[in-house]
Amino acid sequence: MKYTNSWLEIESSAIRHNLQIFRKIIGSKVCLMAVVKSNAYGHGFFEVAKICDKTKEVDWLGVANLEEALELRNKNIKKPILVLSYYDLNRKQFKEAIKKGISLTVYDLRQLKFINKIAEGLNKRAKIHFKVDTGTSRIGLPVNKVLSFIRDAQSYKKINIKGLFTHYATAEEVNQKFTIKQTQIFYQLIQKLEKHHIFIPLKHTACSAATLLDKMYHFDLIRLGISLYGLWSLENGKAIKKGYNLKPALTWKTKIIQVKNISPGQTIGYGRTFKSAKKMKLVILPIGYWEGYDRHLSNKGEVLIHGQRCKVRGRVCMNLTMVEVDNIKNVKVGDEVVLLGKQGSEVISAEELANKVGTINYEIVTRINPLIPRIIK
Repeated sequence: MKYTNSWLEIESSAIRHNLQIFRKIIGSKVCLMAVVKSNAYGHGFFEVAKICDKTKEVDWLGVANLEEALELRNKNIKKPILVLSYYDLNRKQFKEAIKKGISLTVYDLRQLKFINKIAEGLNKRAKIHFKVDTGTSRIGLPVNKVLSFIRDAQSYKKINIKGLFTHYATAEEVNQKFTIKQTQIFYQLIQKLEKHHIFIPLKHTACSAATLLDKMYHFDLIRLGISLYGLWSLENGKAIKKGYNLKPALTWKTKIIQVKNISPGQTIGYGRTFKSAKKMKLVILPIGYWEGYDRHLSNKGEVLIHGQRCKVRGRVCMNLTMVEVDNIKNVKVGDEVVLLGKQGSEVISAEELANKVGTINYEIVTRINPLIPRIIK
């Protein structure tokens, strides 16, 4: 399906700029993983992975599942890839993954046995990272089971242990007490393993927020997610105060498909939730909640036309949205509209939209329909 009425423009220079900022923060000895899962947080999966694959600041790519990892390998992405979350125990997929050097997250014995069996059949060692649950209560080994689990893993001849990692529960919040507690647990685990002569090459805990907060979270590798795309993950804007000038990479655009005049007293949209008190000029946009423009922006959202803010009127429909343009002169069909991003001196940020609908900037960008073209600039 090809879209002509809605598209995303992705600034490759912004992504490179953000990578350079984080490389400067962590230095040359810590590895940087660019997390491109979930369609690169809505920015275009292959498009962003291709930029990162050619950028010296990036050492690893992180994906959510095995399907994403194989798609990148099949499109000739060369850098090391870690499957951060899940995969089905499918023999054909695993053979391909091991052959193509994809690293897999392991957190139970069933996975370990299956991966080793497939690797034995290929006579090739499988690369794995152990996931430890230090307090987020998602996937991961219990901390008190890690030592015995790794000892068992060392007995499997075709298992190549490359990493050990955990995930923070509160790194993006003002109060960092629990993040510090999780880090202490992880440090103590590493010390325990090393006391038993178990040395893991790559230890990692840090997301974007933790990377900005303190070097104690960096370990051997950081996993750069939301801030790769120029968006902030800290709820109190602490990182901005530190002077890190991230650049948002995404602009979401559409164009006007109809201009019409509304009479006083006329209602707009489903449920007649907006009633015009005066004569009004209205434009129709070919986007709606199916495209990812949140329905909660009904009568709340604003878009940019001719560099000016214009208000959404009535309910956002499945594929259409109505906007008042009384403040715009010479508006016409085909005029460009910015739903998210900058036009002239005005900016509509993902944070602004998130605040209006009661969510987070992550959800605003990741829910933009993946069928909409991503154009790399």
